[in-house]
Amino acid sequence: MDTKLKKFVTTTSLGISIGGIEIDVPNFRTDLKDIEGVVKLVVELLNLAVGFSVIVAIIMVIYGGYTFITANGDAENIAKGGKILTAAIVGMVIVFLARLIIVFILEEFLL
Repeated sequence: MDTKLKKFVTTTSLGISIGGIEIDVPNFRTDLKDIEGVVKLVVELLNLAVGFSVIVAIIMVIYGGYTFITANGDAENIAKGGKILTAAIVGMVIVFLARLIIVFILEEFLL
């Protein structure tokens, strides 16, 4: 693998780092006998899901932008690119709001 690519995408025993953004893999060896262990596992799974959705959204934004730029004045492709960009942005807003609500509920009512 190219050294520049190795610096950009690195894997560790705890997760993956893409461009300096680290996505941790949940530790399933947590103690699930008490509520703190369950909450910790839920938060770790939530962080993994958010990290994965960020990667998918970035890919969608790149694809939507590419479709939009290469439309060459075709109204159908311009609309398609715009819809892809809109869906990616709205999807990420929903994901971040959902994470914010879940973490708020966990912190305020369970811990």
